[in-house]
Amino acid sequence: MQIELNKTYEFDLTGKVQFGDMPVELLHRLFTDGRVASKFLEHTLPTWFEDLKFVDAKGYDHISKTTNRKYDLKGFTPRGACYAPSEMLGKGRKIIEADVHAHARTIDYVFSDITEFPKVRIVFKSGADMVEQFPNTKIKYNERSKLFG
Repeated sequence: MQIELNKTYEFDLTGKVQFGDMPVELLHRLFTDGRVASKFLEHTLPTWFEDLKFVDAKGYDHISKTTNRKYDLKGFTPRGACYAPSEMLGKGRKIIEADVHAHARTIDYVFSDITEFPKVRIVFKSGADMVEQFPNTKIKYNERSKLFG
């Protein structure tokens, strides 16, 4: 698939997720947790979007093989999403909006909506557009349609 900004892509992973004898319902519930889903999605995105290469670099996760555009994967969960760099997220860490905005203007984002797993929605967003549309760096759950359409 070709990457197109602001286009929502949908994937149905029903019947495709398995781990030993774990019940599928439990797996689906686990994959609505961004900490679990992110590692799998980082490696799955290049199979869905052949132009992406997983690089796991500081400040971004993927690059475009043809344009060298940088993309950072962010999960949209039942708690919403935040596009601040991971180093600013978590207990004892602080989001510095000016730094997030400066970084966002140099990269783009891939948001994965895992709230209805095994249905996964993906959207690519310009970092500059994210700063304009969500200046406080956070997207609330009830703003999901603003992000994914």
